[in-house]
Amino acid sequence: MCDQAEYLHAQTFISTHLPSDPDGLRVTLTFAQSLDGMISRTGQALALSSRESLLMTHRMRATHDAILVGIGTVLCDNPQLSARLLPAGEPPRHPQPVVLDPMLRTPVDARLLTGPKDDARLKMPWVVAGPSADSERRRQLEDLGATVIVVDGVDDDGRPRLDRVVEALKQRGVERLMVEGGAQVIRAFMRSPHLVHRLVVTIAPVYVGAADGVPAVDAVLPGIRPLAYEQFGCDVVMVADLQQTN
Repeated sequence: MCDQAEYLHAQTFISTHLPSDPDGLRVTLTFAQSLDGMISRTGQALALSSRESLLMTHRMRATHDAILVGIGTVLCDNPQLSARLLPAGEPPRHPQPVVLDPMLRTPVDARLLTGPKDDARLKMPWVVAGPSADSERRRQLEDLGATVIVVDGVDDDGRPRLDRVVEALKQRGVERLMVEGGAQVIRAFMRSPHLVHRLVVTIAPVYVGAADGVPAVDAVLPGIRPLAYEQFGCDVVMVADLQQTN
């Protein structure tokens, strides 16, 4: 059950610190991490956010047109990418789910595909693939209701280039894109600070450990200019800008 005071806290925080008038497509990069910088355990889902910061995240989802994750997040967490935690009295505005899935590995029983059949308010996912994706697999996902977007420009690892992905989403009417992970997607956007308009990081007061933890970022980091800090439950949320690297 959503507490009204917690909801108003989240709403005020988001309206204050996230730009409301998009100029082109604006990207918000957001993730939750432990005190030692881990976002998950290897091959395992890991719940880090408190109830209060999770509500803030869902309120933030509702202010964006689309929410993007990588195929690793779909395979590990099987998320819905909805704004389901908002108060019952508020008409839900669920974002458009987008999966960065170069080889079309999204399972046919993923909740992103089955959820909209049970709740008409949810949207079928857009799956962004590379040019080498299997055509039969594409037809299978499209028959289930997904929209497959093929991006021709790829990086050295065969993954769709982020600038091409952002442009493809912009052409489909997306003005505000929320990027949630996982680790490879977070690192890729961190290495492309010119694409990111706001960074929102939830820091949970727990340690995961380097032995089996998956770090949010790697050695390649842009500069960060913090704009605000706010406590949600036992978590601290930082809003920042990424600075261009020379």
